[in-house]
This record gives sequence, structure tokens and C-alpha cells, in this order.
Amino acid sequence: MKDILMIKRTLSLSFIGLGFAALFAGHAQAMSLLASVGQQDVIAYKVKSGDTLLELSRKYFVSSAGISEVARINQLEDADRIKVGQTLSIPRQSVKHWSSVAHVMGMSCASSFTPEQGSTQLVAGTPLHEGAWIKVPAGCHTSLLLEDSSTVRLPSGAVLRLSTLRKNALEKSPEVRLELANGRVELDVMKERSPLTPFEIRTPRSVMGVRGTQFRVGFSAETQGSLVEVMQGVVQTRGSADPEFVDLSQGMGVAIDASGKASTPETLLPPPQYASFSKSALQTGELLVRLQRMENADRFQADIATTATLSGLRRTEQWARPEFKIDRLINQAMFYQVAAVSKNGLLGEAAWMAFCAARVSPEQAGCSAVFETPLADVASIAFTLNRRTEASNQEVIRTTHLTALNGKFAVKDLRPGYYTWSLSYTLAKAAADQTGVYQSGAFELIALPASAP
Repeated sequence: MKDILMIKRTLSLSFIGLGFAALFAGHAQAMSLLASVGQQDVIAYKVKSGDTLLELSRKYFVSSAGISEVARINQLEDADRIKVGQTLSIPRQSVKHWSSVAHVMGMSCASSFTPEQGSTQLVAGTPLHEGAWIKVPAGCHTSLLLEDSSTVRLPSGAVLRLSTLRKNALEKSPEVRLELANGRVELDVMKERSPLTPFEIRTPRSVMGVRGTQFRVGFSAETQGSLVEVMQGVVQTRGSADPEFVDLSQGMGVAIDASGKASTPETLLPPPQYASFSKSALQTGELLVRLQRMENADRFQADIATTATLSGLRRTEQWARPEFKIDRLINQAMFYQVAAVSKNGLLGEAAWMAFCAARVSPEQAGCSAVFETPLADVASIAFTLNRRTEASNQEVIRTTHLTALNGKFAVKDLRPGYYTWSLSYTLAKAAADQTGVYQSGAFELIALPASAP
């Protein structure tokens, strides 16, 4: 088993900003599209032994008026007689609900900033409720954890409102509706969510309904254009000027112009591949890393972080050519989530690369990788790390009793190769029905000589 090193955490701050209502003026057009998503306006309930509509009304309905509404929708001839095993469609607005809570899961700022007057600074663990506005300052990133372990990541410049965040007694997952006024949002939605429980993203020119797990949405307040990119699952997308929704499956994306018209869906560009490196001719100690050339790539983008969970200190860079500079390599790996951008502005599938310095030969390098768990507190963390080769899949670490120090832990003595990992833990102050935190990922660890040729 590899050594695990505890590392202290340094918190950076983001904030909730107020007064962004003007940015959402165009949302009325997008919101009008939601009426056609009828399947998410009802909750499917399977009748159990002893159930009656009167008893269901007492337990779950806002008022007794829900009885006649359920009878009408389900075309029940006798509201007093429902059959065991029968599936009832219950209007969502008829069911009692309560507030769900999101928590700030991670945050970082690559530079200092001055909060706007009247804003509230965020720290890891800050609870957020329905109606909250979040504005991420330039140079900062933040991520949110929902009650069902879905995560929302907001890069620099994003402006987002939690327009609906609520739960009811008939569904396990919260109802989530987000409004993106500017920037990008990256979502990892739990696979176990029912497709009937709404998880929607709106921009002023489009609506996205989720039936998948991992996708990204972008909106420019300047150009009024939207972008949707699907990494896993299926996302229903419709521009405000489009007659119907389009299903975007894994590896597909679409651009929506300022008029609300969606372009023809296109295949996202594949993940970039590492090619080679050399010593920079301009600065001592600087390395130039080259990627393999890609057809149809307009530019390249990378999110760069000190941790494998892409939290910690993080920044975003864009390059016109398939190459980038690394100022200084150390034994601790620096993580690059690299993707190619198409001519339509769609961000392609990402490659995870981790670069570290090899003090001896690259093949024998013993590098360290840091993982951040800011909400773990004193909880035991279940963690697995595997190294994959052409010949085998080697288990490096498997433990259910890892404890992070101030929200971070590190694994050291890692050799170059392709790694997959997963971690999970419960929240110290979680509600009884809250799932906790689950994260997983992969990276290619590339060790480069400390002194390049």
C-alpha cells in the first residue's frame, strides 16, 4: 500500500452576489418552453396495500383539492377505489414540499478580489437554499454539492441562480432548476435520479432537461449565445425559437444563437493526447509540452489545479496551438483537464493529465497526488486507487478508514501510468436522507525530467 500524507488546507473565498435580476430578463422566453415538458410536472406513485386517495391526501397533498385533480388526470371512475400496483400520476404542485439544501463543496481563487457591496462571502460548507444567487469572480472557481450527491461546478465568471431547490416525500432526489445568466456550469448528476424528477438548466435562450449524468452548459451575456455539451447520458435541449426538443446523447453538443435557434448537433472533439516535451528556449526551467495535432480544433483549453478533484488552487488557460508551458515542475503532480474547442465554440471531451518532476528516470519516478475533501471533517473516507496498464489493472490503494487533515490527503510514491480513483464519505451534519459525497475520476500521470534536454 502506498503512503498517505496529510496536508493542511488553505481556503479561498467566492461569494453570493445580489442585484443580477437584469441579467435574467430574457428568461421569460426560455421558461415558457417548460410547459411542454409535461412528464416532469407529475410524480409517478405506485399504489400500496391500504392506500386510498383520502389517506394519500392526508399524508402528501397540499390540500384535499388534490384528490379530484388526481382522479381527473388518471381518469378514475371512482376516486374511492384504486388498485394495489396501479401507478398514479400526481401533479407536482399538489404535493407538499420543503426546502432542499446545497453546500459549497470547494472553492479557489487564483487572485485576490474585492466583494461587491452587500454580498456574502462563501466558505466551504456554507449552506445555500432556493433563490440563492452565485457570482464567481474572475480567477475563481467554486463547486456545490446537492443532497443526492450531484455536483455543480462553476468556473470563473459564472452567474447562477438556484431558482428551485426542494424535496417532497414521494421522491428520493430534490427537484432542481438552475438559471445560468453568464459563463459556464459543469454538472455531474447522480445516475440513480428518477427521470421524472426535474433537473433543468435554463439560459435566456434555451432549456435543458436532464436524463443523463454529466454535461456542461454555457451562456454568454454579451453574445446571448448558449452551448450544451454532453459527456454521459442524454440531455433534452431546446432553443427558444425551436419547435421541439432535441435529445443530445453522450459525446454530442449543440450551439444556440442569440435568436434562440439551435445549430445542427455535432460530435464533440475527442480528448487531446500528449505527444512530447522540450526545454523552453525563452526561460530557464520552463518546459514546453506538445499535444498531438487535431483536425477541426480552433483552440485548446485547460483547467489547471493542484488536486485530482479539480478543486484546490485552480485556473483556466486557453491556447491557440496544441502546446503549453509549464513554469516549474515539482514532485507533487499538477493536474490539467485539457480539451479542444471547435469552431462553433463547443468544448470537446476532456483528457486528464497530471505532470510531475522525475528526480531520477521518468519510469521510476515517485510522484505524489493530492485529493481534496473539504466537507469530510472527521468522517472516514472510502478511497480506491487503481493503476491500469496494457497487461493488467493493479490495485494501488483500497481503504474505508482514511481520515483527511483539514480537508486534504495525498498519495505518494506513484509511478507514471493511467490511474482511476473514487472516494466517498458522509457529511458530519447531513440530514437523515442525504446521500453524502461520492466522486470519481481518472488521470494519466506523466513524469518529466527535472532538467529537460
